[in-house]
Amino acid sequence: MKLFIPLLATLSSAETDCNKVRRFLYPDAADCPNEMKCSGEYACSVDKDSCDLYKCVSASNCPTGTTYAVFNPQGSTGSGSGHESNDVEGYFCDPDGLTCGFDNDGNFYIDAVVKNRQPWIDGPDDDDEKRKVTLISKTKHDLHVPNTPFKQFHDSTCVGEEIQGGSKVRFTKHVNDPLCKDEFDFSHIFSEINGLTYIVDFYIGFDDYWVVNEFGYEGILRGGVSNQFQCRLKASDNGWIDPNPESSRDYDWFEYDGDIPFSLTAFVDQEFSEEYKGGIIELDDDSRNNGLFVEAKHYASDVSELESHIMHLRECTSNNFQKIGEDDAGNPIFEDTPSGTFAFLNDGCIDNEIFYYSQKSSRSEWTSKANTYVNDQFNLKVMDLNGAWKIKYSCDMVLCPLDVFGKTNPGSPCHLSEVCPNRYDNLFHSRYAKKSLARNDDKVPIKTFQEEGVILFSDAADTGSGTFALGFSLVSLLMFTF
Repeated sequence: MKLFIPLLATLSSAETDCNKVRRFLYPDAADCPNEMKCSGEYACSVDKDSCDLYKCVSASNCPTGTTYAVFNPQGSTGSGSGHESNDVEGYFCDPDGLTCGFDNDGNFYIDAVVKNRQPWIDGPDDDDEKRKVTLISKTKHDLHVPNTPFKQFHDSTCVGEEIQGGSKVRFTKHVNDPLCKDEFDFSHIFSEINGLTYIVDFYIGFDDYWVVNEFGYEGILRGGVSNQFQCRLKASDNGWIDPNPESSRDYDWFEYDGDIPFSLTAFVDQEFSEEYKGGIIELDDDSRNNGLFVEAKHYASDVSELESHIMHLRECTSNNFQKIGEDDAGNPIFEDTPSGTFAFLNDGCIDNEIFYYSQKSSRSEWTSKANTYVNDQFNLKVMDLNGAWKIKYSCDMVLCPLDVFGKTNPGSPCHLSEVCPNRYDNLFHSRYAKKSLARNDDKVPIKTFQEEGVILFSDAADTGSGTFALGFSLVSLLMFTF
């Protein structure tokens, strides 16, 4: 029979025009005749020499030498009679543009370049001051009253450095810079594609030059420009560091440095008794309808520092690779970049809208009421799908003291999502809760892991057998996440 792994569609209807991205990056390249678009938070990855090589990729899969970034093509220099705005138009893999990152001390910074204000020949003497190029927050930018001159930039103390003979202005700023620290807006989202994503919003630009006429009305003599910028940081790709320097820390987390055995194991039955041991598995109708079952488990119950800790799934992601050919021996060859990426589990919860994945509504074994302290489980349904695919899973796992749940904020290593706020309730009536609550300090030990698994599958039309190779590879990466 056939086993089919779901390739989820993004929930967002927004699109990025990859042809426009390509024209922006490579203005001298020949135009592409066909429509090229990426939906939701997928980024356009384009090639200068070929229209056929464009791809839609997640934040983790932009090619080496490029950065996942918002697309906001800049073309304005403020020579018109009204305010111009260069807004975000999607996402792309940027080879040379806005840089968002962390320095060696863990401090967040941005590096952005904009076109400078076009010189105003014979203009007013105070134009340099009234229309100086500065950086401001999105909040401040959006306070502008429509149908009035734009006046939000000139009061900012966050200024850049002129480069390239004054034609451009560069802003390399840390968010804790005393002249700039109030000019960034911080937020976060849980994305189906990229998981927990930190967002930093700001604008760089300059005001309109305006005057008050003899009737007391404000008029614009020369327009200004607003360039919208947004940093989007996939938390798990950046050590889970919050870019906001004023973000609250729930506890003083520290990593337990001892070795703790753990596992992420695939099973073909809901009793979690028949573990995959290698080779090809034939699945009947019941197996196809029931799907696959995956269990994360730790073995630290006899470690005194961690005896009150439970297994907590912080984030699980799947990357789906389509078969593109075969080698000389007939083995499948899969694409290098995944066709789809889905963060299906965040902070202990699977969103109900991601209906191919499921978990128990409480922390209990799949077929019994036994509580799951050292383990957690989820199910992957199957559906009809043509061809052959490779599904690569990864889960970020944390051993957390039970009692901290309900007291932490999003972004904490031990936080339960509001999607399933009561899922851990059944665990609190136990020896784990009693031992955990007995701890009376704010210094909290945790242990973090990342594990990957691989599933290879194909349908009967592709192999003639209707069988599937299923395997979870043990790829253990120690992750420091506090």
